[in-house]
Amino acid sequence: MKALQHPVAWAAPQPYWRSGPVLPDARGALARPQILRFVSDEFIEELLATLEREPHALPNYTAQPENWREPHAGPLPSPSRWLKPEPARLLPLKRRAAARGTAVAVPVPKPLKLYQAAHQRHYLVAGSLVCQAPGLPDRTVDAARQRVAFVLRRLFPKTEPPKGEPLPEPTNLAEWDEHAWVLVGASGEWRPVAASTASGRVDQALDDEERLAMFPARYSETAGQPRRLFVGSVPVGRREAYQAGEKRGAPRAAAELTTLAYESQFRNDVLVPWRTQVNQARAADGVEPLGILDKSAFDPDTGELKSGVRSVLEPRTTIAAGFVNKAALRALRDQLQLDSWFLLRDLRRYLQRYMLTYLDWLDEPAGAVPPGFEALDAALRRVVTPAGLKTGTLSYPAGDYTDAHVAADLPAAIAAMKGFEVRLDNAMADVSGFAAKPFDSNLGGGANLAVWPDFLFLFFDPVTDVPTPRPDAAPNDANDYATEKVQAQIDRLLEDLPVDLMASDKPPPEPSLASRTPGDLREAWYVMRLVYERPDCLPFEGPVVSQPCAPFQMAGFFDPDAPARPIRIGLPIDISPAGLRKFDKNAVLMMSDMLCGQVDRFKGMTFGDLVLSVLPWPFHKDLSVPEKGPCKSDGLSLGVMCSLSIPIITICALILLMIIVALLDFIFRWLPLFIVCFPLPGFKGKK
Repeated sequence: MKALQHPVAWAAPQPYWRSGPVLPDARGALARPQILRFVSDEFIEELLATLEREPHALPNYTAQPENWREPHAGPLPSPSRWLKPEPARLLPLKRRAAARGTAVAVPVPKPLKLYQAAHQRHYLVAGSLVCQAPGLPDRTVDAARQRVAFVLRRLFPKTEPPKGEPLPEPTNLAEWDEHAWVLVGASGEWRPVAASTASGRVDQALDDEERLAMFPARYSETAGQPRRLFVGSVPVGRREAYQAGEKRGAPRAAAELTTLAYESQFRNDVLVPWRTQVNQARAADGVEPLGILDKSAFDPDTGELKSGVRSVLEPRTTIAAGFVNKAALRALRDQLQLDSWFLLRDLRRYLQRYMLTYLDWLDEPAGAVPPGFEALDAALRRVVTPAGLKTGTLSYPAGDYTDAHVAADLPAAIAAMKGFEVRLDNAMADVSGFAAKPFDSNLGGGANLAVWPDFLFLFFDPVTDVPTPRPDAAPNDANDYATEKVQAQIDRLLEDLPVDLMASDKPPPEPSLASRTPGDLREAWYVMRLVYERPDCLPFEGPVVSQPCAPFQMAGFFDPDAPARPIRIGLPIDISPAGLRKFDKNAVLMMSDMLCGQVDRFKGMTFGDLVLSVLPWPFHKDLSVPEKGPCKSDGLSLGVMCSLSIPIITICALILLMIIVALLDFIFRWLPLFIVCFPLPGFKGKK
């Protein structure tokens, strides 16, 4: 009966009731939770110390709009303030006097943006749970049967602004809809929260809405009466997850989530590497990359392609061999072949885990395609190895491989991969008896056949057109590049995936964040509400939801307006040989025998060699980095441990950084925006 006589309500923290800031909507501000801002990593200790000594000073911590150009000062530390306190009983009178004073024009409010801990900003949402009785006494909370938490809501405008324009500032919350953050697996999505009253007021919380923890902070108010404040940390660090959350009107069905997981893994394991090979093998316009063309294809005076070269190169199946650097073409194909083998391994493992019936039929085909897999099998069989890759002047087989080693189509390649998964796993890992360096098709004497698969198959080729699984697919845009049109045809393979026939003894992995469609990529607006729940009192007493706090935005990690955390990097002062010998080599890097061998390959290379390797012809000069193999000593593999001196490394990093910035300054003119140096008199290396 006491709960019925004294209804429960949320209010601003008690120090705001008498000494809070003078606001245009003071009554409304005192009925909603407040956001407290701290600029110290010891913000919890600072909060507790303020409540213990000066609880009436809590409004000075109210979050205000700021950026690094116009920071919000906030309260300054003053140990003597507690020894000479201002008469607390005069604070309400001073507040009323200020309210009755000369009217001042209220400035246009700036958007409130909350920054991350990396910017040395911490935020707490605070509120008081009180009984609506004279004096607003604190409500007793039974921690065993009741819960106090807060929820984060994202605001979506009821009238969507034109595409490409930013969202307006939510000055009137009645024009916005609140959406709750509901966890779905490891991530979440935004679901609408319906208004509970005709006035549009929202005073409910969804059952599956994420609750964020709050803790009580006890203190004594000015008159000595004990009080309790509920405080929770604002999760600004999760901004990217909130920003990328999907906007959904209803929860997903379990089958839909399973389908999304299967498709997401297929896209990550198969389609994305396949699309990447297209970018490696072709330029944006669909023609062969310039790196495989011979010098004879370029004009010696201008360095540009000779007229008629492109027409001679079309169609690619009849490419003129005289314009192609066969060694460069073979090196590119070897890289694509290595990627194709690993892609086939991942595709086979995907089929083995989720479509074992179809994989068994591929390995030992007997009769027709298993029911339900007809569309997938037809799409895979469209990926046929062109005749130009088997025979002709620019055919691919070389060394130990002949045209008989080339798989006819993708299903044949999947079947041929059987038994070679372990060989690929051991390759490039220096396992005894397996390859320890990248694939080179030009080796002879059976060297490749002993460590690599005994067949060749390319998902895409630089000069010969390999058919896609869905050549009938229309591009997303008629203005797409040629490679983008090919990638769109590859993506359409997802439509032939028989998700309803997939089965596994293990659940599919959680869909990646990149596979989810964000509700709105524009900077989002958020509010928070405090929630007091009493499950034992249902259905007579439901949850008590507070008014929303002030709308705010969350800053990203690299937000240009964010305050910068002070960082001072100390470089060695005395850089004489005697001074540098003082520093211990206390940073240890461990390198395996393989990494040690790769580092040794670059010991004879100069900075000029690196510059020439990126310049166009005729200045271009390929890097001469011969294969060395792993580091060895007396025939045994040898790893190394290198001890370095961090202070000396900072000098090297500084010099290299200034060289790069100075070079790029010729293009971007950004040196004045990058560094500002101030003179420091008397700061000498030798004192």
